[in-house]
Amino acid sequence: MASFFLKTKTDVPMTKTQGVPALLILAVFNLAGPTGEAQATNGMNTIGYSPRSSGMGGADVAVTADSSGAAGNPASLGLSVARSASVGLCILSPTLSQRDKQNNIDGKTQFFPLPHLSYAQPVNDDSPFIWGLNLYAQGGMGVDFDKVTTFNGNVDSYESMVSYSRLSGALNYLINDELSMGIGLMAGYARMNFSLFPDTYSVGMDNTPGTLDDFTGIDASGFSSFGIAGRLGVQYQLSKTLRLGLQYSSEAALALDDGEILINFGTMRVNYDAEIDGFTWPREFEAGIAMQATDTLLLAADIKWLNWSSAIDQVIIKGRNPNQPGVPLNPALTFNMAWKDQWIFALGAEYQLSGKQQIRAGYNYGKSPVPDSNLTPIFPAIVEHHLTMGYSYSWPSWQLSIAYEYGFNNSQSNDNPGPPADPDGIANPFGPGVTVDHRQQNLHLQVSYYF
Repeated sequence: MASFFLKTKTDVPMTKTQGVPALLILAVFNLAGPTGEAQATNGMNTIGYSPRSSGMGGADVAVTADSSGAAGNPASLGLSVARSASVGLCILSPTLSQRDKQNNIDGKTQFFPLPHLSYAQPVNDDSPFIWGLNLYAQGGMGVDFDKVTTFNGNVDSYESMVSYSRLSGALNYLINDELSMGIGLMAGYARMNFSLFPDTYSVGMDNTPGTLDDFTGIDASGFSSFGIAGRLGVQYQLSKTLRLGLQYSSEAALALDDGEILINFGTMRVNYDAEIDGFTWPREFEAGIAMQATDTLLLAADIKWLNWSSAIDQVIIKGRNPNQPGVPLNPALTFNMAWKDQWIFALGAEYQLSGKQQIRAGYNYGKSPVPDSNLTPIFPAIVEHHLTMGYSYSWPSWQLSIAYEYGFNNSQSNDNPGPPADPDGIANPFGPGVTVDHRQQNLHLQVSYYF
């Protein structure tokens, strides 16, 4: 039987459970934030932030960029086109299924629109400095399953949504014809909701209601937070055909608060004010090379490290101010997620069909950061292999770009036996052997203006 472990400060023997105007920035964050709930590809990170980057499998750290460079390597900002603006949209569509002793079911079909805006220009006509702004969806994840047969034999549901959008400002300094260095500041906005069998309550293995091994369904919602991070980048033209790139991004701690949690104690349902501790967007380091193999063929390869082990380790949901008397005053639901660091390998190619048309292709791989013993269908960020393609058509001052990503199905099973062999009931509330399958398709569309 699954159980939640809840820490309280009460002796009541209840169960353990589970230069842009600020208003405009907030309005766009509100547009981008709730829609970023589809699973991203490298853990919770998207593999690219523009159709060009995504079409090349995310291999972009050594590739010159227009205004979209503010979202990646700031040293690439404005190197391909100094003055530009773009508006784009990505449609993410994950496909998930769950298999266990009671179920063989698919999650609901979902389509999530993720907007993208960017702008860049030199400080003045003779300046070696280029500045830019970029608003984009950094990543997230989410599921929606209903008609799930629980371990208790009843039918219930579960869902989750994590979204993280960023406003990135960058400044690129063109030191000479070969070397550029960039710095960026990123303001991120995160949102989180999730529920797990909110209509389910079950007495634990001791057959005594109100003890620590009872199962209590939960519904948590309304969590949000701003987080600040920095980014440094460099690009160096090693020869006429080879270009090197590096970028480092710091982690962004997120104090997810202003939420609430509903706990099903069987005979009553109690609302608490709530906050989440221990959720961080990870730091990353990326290195890459771009080679102009011929006049019409560009090849690129990147290696990226994502520090998930420090960002997503132990996540704790803390409740306070219950709306009913005689219940735990300060419940604490602990998720021991223990994600692992992730190494990402990206390969990309761009071929110039003509002066107006380019085609792209790419491959991206990152081993799932989610350990088998802590896998849960609520947070299944497990896609590993991706193939991508892209296309652009250019006019004198305009460009239309599209890209398509396919994340191949990855299947992962939880090998945690659960109580009593393992006392951490939250590690596997779905029972031993639960298997999650996840694949996804993403479509990018962008219009750029050069001036």
